[in-house]
Amino acid sequence: MTRLLREHPEIGVELDDRGQLVAIAWNGLREPVEVCNSWRVAESWWREPIERDYCKVVGRRWLALVYHDLLAGTWHLERLYD
Repeated sequence: MTRLLREHPEIGVELDDRGQLVAIAWNGLREPVEVCNSWRVAESWWREPIERDYCKVVGRRWLALVYHDLLAGTWHLERLYD
């Protein structure tokens, strides 16, 4: 089952020395993660532009889809997989 989160809450992240995502923090929990795959989305430049780097990550408790909003500089949780 998948939970798509309506608000895409902002999350904390930890990056390694190379800028790779190694942990996320959300809802009071910190989760070391491994990035399974990643991709960039850039669209809607003619109205409200979206530029995001997406990552599917796996940890001990979570399999999740997170993204880095390149315009705002913030990280968000978009989806949790059960």
